[in-house]
Amino acid sequence: MYIKQIRSTDGTGTLSYIIAHEETRNAVVVDPNIEDLQQISYLADELGIHITHVIDTHTHADHISAAGELKKNFGAKLIMHENTKNKWKIVDQGDKFGIGDILRANAKFEVDHYVKDRDVVEIGPLKFTILFTPGHTDNHISVLIEGNLFTGDLILIGQAGRSDLPGGNPGEQYDSLINKILPLPDHIKIWPGHDYEENTFSYLSEEKLTNPFLELRTKKEYVEFVAEFFPPISEVAESGKMTLQCGSKRIVSKRNEPFENISATDLANMMEENSNLYLLDVRQPFELIAFGAVPGVINIPTYEIMQRIHELPTDRSQPIAVICQSGNRSYEVAHYLTRQGYTEVYNIEGGTSAWFFNNNYSNRKQSGNMR
Repeated sequence: MYIKQIRSTDGTGTLSYIIAHEETRNAVVVDPNIEDLQQISYLADELGIHITHVIDTHTHADHISAAGELKKNFGAKLIMHENTKNKWKIVDQGDKFGIGDILRANAKFEVDHYVKDRDVVEIGPLKFTILFTPGHTDNHISVLIEGNLFTGDLILIGQAGRSDLPGGNPGEQYDSLINKILPLPDHIKIWPGHDYEENTFSYLSEEKLTNPFLELRTKKEYVEFVAEFFPPISEVAESGKMTLQCGSKRIVSKRNEPFENISATDLANMMEENSNLYLLDVRQPFELIAFGAVPGVINIPTYEIMQRIHELPTDRSQPIAVICQSGNRSYEVAHYLTRQGYTEVYNIEGGTSAWFFNNNYSNRKQSGNMR
């Protein structure tokens, strides 16, 4: 199984996902945005996959789903919670918020398969467990598969989706977070439906430590907290058209990472100059054997970093360089380490691929074998 994340550029901060099985080449798309239809179709062609199903975690209020087009173009089947049958009862309520047309457009899609809490949906070899998680809307689900939780707008990275839209209920959101999300294992990877800070994913263990919506409080305290957290949705943009965002930020911001991205050449120089450098390889063990490793690395795979963080230097000021095959996994781990208080963290851009390319180039140059 592999996961491909698609980030919208329409101001809604929407994240869609392609979940594909390597052998069957069949794929499921979660929460597709109509603005990203071309990109989703292009990726399907590029990856050589066939989109058989769409899962919308809820009836979206901030963007039109691409489910209708994917049903038409690929013959995909749409899966949603059984409460979706009642969406026509509240769509008109969206008019006072400027989102009535979006709700009506999304309510028109024919749902092929309704699900309820704890259903297991088998799509070929892929098995999706459905969690009914109302609060953002009354038909909201989260989808669990192989340690990955697609949370829609229930829980975002560092926050949660707003619960003051038609069908939303902060008390139900509290129950969903406390009774459905918190009991899950810490290693669960969170893939949200929106993000405004260019985050990719998070781990439940990190969210428990940093997300204010997951703090232990009474339901009454939670409802009061939520009421003060989100800006009023009655705000209107200067153009006269509001771009609704389901989190607390209305403009996509460029996050300045607290770690430094460095090249493979920079790493080589650093290894020569700093004997105190801690070099962390976050690939899976077989990758080090199959593709080689930088000398002196400590191997802790990405998915184990939360449970094994006690193995890292106790001195949070000791420099740590994080590497993987390409620089993507190491980027996420570097971000996580800075959140844990490490003050000098480096991500190796290009990963071991760049490292070995540079070394081979230098060796050929020194031996005079350059052509």
